[in-house]
Amino acid sequence: MKNVVTIQNNEILKEDASDYYTIVETDKKLYAIKTSEVLEILKIMELDKPNSLPSCILGIIQYNQIPVGVIDLRSILNTERIIYDISAKIITLKTNEKLCSIVCDKVLDIRKLDKQYIHSVPYQNNTNFFDGLYVNHEENIYILNIENILNFAELRSRQTNYNRKEENYVANDEDSKKILAERKSLINKIKDEVQTTIPLYNRGVSFLINDVKYYINMASVREFYKVNNSKFIKVPNTPDYIFGIINIKGDFITVLDIRRLFNTSATTIKEKSTIIILNSNEYKAGILADEICESMDVDFDAIIQNRLNNQDENKMMEFVNNGEIYQVLDVETLLRDERLTIC
Repeated sequence: MKNVVTIQNNEILKEDASDYYTIVETDKKLYAIKTSEVLEILKIMELDKPNSLPSCILGIIQYNQIPVGVIDLRSILNTERIIYDISAKIITLKTNEKLCSIVCDKVLDIRKLDKQYIHSVPYQNNTNFFDGLYVNHEENIYILNIENILNFAELRSRQTNYNRKEENYVANDEDSKKILAERKSLINKIKDEVQTTIPLYNRGVSFLINDVKYYINMASVREFYKVNNSKFIKVPNTPDYIFGIINIKGDFITVLDIRRLFNTSATTIKEKSTIIILNSNEYKAGILADEICESMDVDFDAIIQNRLNNQDENKMMEFVNNGEIYQVLDVETLLRDERLTIC
């Protein structure tokens, strides 16, 4: 990729995934989390509970065999504590190489928040739990600073430990305990047997390639670019599934033609053609899509259960929505393909 000429007159319509936020609700208030920090969203499950934990930690979950504390936002924000029922959600996050999870009442949406409506939060103390306050159409959304929340929880854990034998803020009746245990068992089975790298996160977008509908998780997407009138640099002596390289604001992105990778016909740029820039720390890569279709929610429990019942590892996961079949694109598996080492 060295000695590549500068591309000029590159008319690209940019939609930056870093402007997208996951909107959650806790205590009837709305909060926003950078979607780029979200690793997975799960229904609340049975938590591991050591005898000694800081009061702001509900318990421990395992993420890729790493124990992660589940932070109760209500405790951090000094609002009234409640017992979470089985409808609550756990969001696992990563910021600056640190992992944490938070529990919330609901996960509502993924939205792009216009920066012109984001203001500083008045009367914020030195904890700085908020990056800003989004105010538009009588809607107030507090933008959470996850790193500061995690640092505060870690500081509290170093200062004081609490005996948690009698303390429980997760539903503890027999029916709820059974459901929570079943969820934990299913997640463990997924990670032990299926070893899927798709985030367990049910919001993403669908797109078309060669009349086949695919689904990609928002956590796997960095940006979208319309490619009509854009110029690609063709790299000599590369396989036909390397469509070319494109310069996006000084970043050279290898664009994959996954039609060719999947042994079908080559892609032709059309009016609605879009590059999906993949969210990867190792590769600067994107894929060509004929058209971005719609955002959608997916029941990953059903998808994973289908995979558990069908152990064909070469078959892409899929699901049915409104009578149509969608192939689930696992970005990490795609980028580990030996044929892409040239990228």
